[in-house]
Amino acid sequence: MRSLLIVLLGILFFQGMLFSQTDARSGQYRQSHTSTVMSPELEYPGLQSEIALAQLTDGEEIFLAVQRGLASGDIDELTRHFGKHIYLNIRSVESGHYSANQAQFVVQNFFNVNKPLSFSFTTYGESGGAPYATGRGSINVKGNREYIQVYVSLSKHKDRWVISQFNVY
Repeated sequence: MRSLLIVLLGILFFQGMLFSQTDARSGQYRQSHTSTVMSPELEYPGLQSEIALAQLTDGEEIFLAVQRGLASGDIDELTRHFGKHIYLNIRSVESGHYSANQAQFVVQNFFNVNKPLSFSFTTYGESGGAPYATGRGSINVKGNREYIQVYVSLSKHKDRWVISQFNVY
């Protein structure tokens, strides 16, 4: 019984530290500042996984949807979370403030030409009360694999989180 208690306390104590350690599967350095968001690729067996998934907030679910959309090439998965107005900075293509409809068109055009191959968020945090995430992925550009870095920031609109900034470098 005592050893079980020590293990549970250890899990609770080191839970935050798991996000700043190297992922054994990918070898990528993972870091988090104040968020409890977890990447779907980072699965913990048993109870710890269920606890982590149960802690997801609406904002964190958006990050998971963006990650799934970019990893699978289903861009609608991420554009449906765009706010009424969004700032886009798309790799040598577009940069500026757009309406949600315009932003969806720009992002879909970019990913129609540059097919997503893989993507996962590596860093989650919060700045001034607004959650953000950054990640790395790859795209197919004219038959060649190129790597992208993505930054997504959320803002609160009424009672829900929406994407307010989407950058692809």
